[in-house]
Amino acid sequence: MRKMMAGCLLILLSLGAGVDVAAQSGAKDEAKKAGEATKEAGKDTADAAKHAAKATKKGAEKGAKTVKKAVTGDAHATCVDGTRQAGTTEDAAAAACSGHGGVAKH
Repeated sequence: MRKMMAGCLLILLSLGAGVDVAAQSGAKDEAKKAGEATKEAGKDTADAAKHAAKATKKGAEKGAKTVKKAVTGDAHATCVDGTRQAGTTEDAAAAACSGHGGVAKH
């Protein structure tokens, strides 16, 4: 009877140790998964920031082109004397070259 009780006690103790090891292993796996999820979230945030920066850059470039066109006009003509004339149309820019020897031939 004592041998049977000692055997059962050993079995119960070894089962308890196995449960602790399994619990620690499960916690490690979950921590690893949480770390990977955090890493992916960081990458997604970086990608979003990169795309937002590109959109801002494109918007700024488009705004700069619009301002340049408003200041210098839409059309340009190079005159014979080397000056560059601007106008709202190609004909208007070419007409501005009349006092500069006309439009230069390319």
